[in-house]
Amino acid sequence: MIKMGVIKYQRGCFSRYKSEIGYPDHYTYLGGCPIKVHVPIETALNKVMIVGAYPSARFFTVQGPKGKVTNTPMEDHNSPFSGETYFDGSRERTIPSGQELNEVILQKIGVKREDCWITDLVKVFLFKPGHIERYKTLGKTDMAANRHKFKEYAQKSLPWLKREIEICNPYVVILLGQEVVSVFFGVSNAIALTYLDGAIRKKEINGIERNIICLPHPGILMKKMPQNTWPERFEKEIAEVVRKGIERINPLIA
Repeated sequence: MIKMGVIKYQRGCFSRYKSEIGYPDHYTYLGGCPIKVHVPIETALNKVMIVGAYPSARFFTVQGPKGKVTNTPMEDHNSPFSGETYFDGSRERTIPSGQELNEVILQKIGVKREDCWITDLVKVFLFKPGHIERYKTLGKTDMAANRHKFKEYAQKSLPWLKREIEICNPYVVILLGQEVVSVFFGVSNAIALTYLDGAIRKKEINGIERNIICLPHPGILMKKMPQNTWPERFEKEIAEVVRKGIERINPLIA
């Protein structure tokens, strides 16, 4: 019965999500591949939910009239935070988000990936201005960038996420990144930054108080630059806060 609830959600989300958030019907990847709705595939119940911002895509090197155009989004990857490997026309590439989630977040906080329901708040790929410029170079001119519409799409996606939380019934929801935290809690970006400390916060969702942990996005934690203090802070402070918090609320330990 529970598994059927997951499947019913996946089917409904796959068929209705884009129209309900107002994602343009005519948007396709170069070559005509449709923009896929990334429904959750890794769907552990009653454990941990991971919520990212929006999915990445497979990027290829494409031959254009004036030469090769690199890093061109051409098709969706398999699922949220996927780590599959593919050939991009020039070399083998791996979707980095899956490895980043595993190595930078989950291993550091003591959570197994198989114990997670993994999803994104916005469930479709969003095009940045650079992507659109590549498309124009390759002759596709019927699209505009929509990455700047993340917050609009995310607000419209909250009912879908809340339904996922109902089905998953996690003992903790882990939100990744400032943008997700801002929309989920209805706070400014500045306040959302202060939430990325690994502490357990409470939020009532559809009548049930849930445990919420907010963390920096793994992509930020991978960037080793002098002005980026998040990697060191996560290693020295935040990860330990999360581990202790999860130990305290994990029903399998209590």
